[in-house]
Amino acid sequence: MEISKYMKRDFRNVAPHTPMREIARLFFETGESVLPVSNEDGTLSGIITIDDFILIFLPDYIDLIRSVDFLHDFGALERSSFSIEERLLVAEDLMREDITPLEETESVMKAAAALHKLGLQRIPVISGQKLVGMISLGDVCRAIYDMEGR
Repeated sequence: MEISKYMKRDFRNVAPHTPMREIARLFFETGESVLPVSNEDGTLSGIITIDDFILIFLPDYIDLIRSVDFLHDFGALERSSFSIEERLLVAEDLMREDITPLEETESVMKAAAALHKLGLQRIPVISGQKLVGMISLGDVCRAIYDMEGR
């Protein structure tokens, strides 16, 4: 089962200089957890995960705390405006570049293994150097059970 048969070709992506507010809007509108970042020529630059996006707003020490249950009020962390981040950070500042995309001719089971290993819900699919789709865990499940009867 090739990835090309099950991947989504209708996906949203961002350019490297897309501002944070636009990235947040796309996460909200699409409900996706991963957005690919691609150049004008369609080549993949990296991905932005919603987790990476949210972590910008949490202090570094939060990972050192075993449990956040004792914190009753996160008010000190909440701000009405993140104007500095909004103005300074763009997609290429947030993106992961170490993600190896999958070729559309590769196996769906390779996609399953890659998604599991990387801890992602979706991963970019390329043809040559061009971004052509995204494959998700749901797509893998559909392929395994061939839900569309292909």
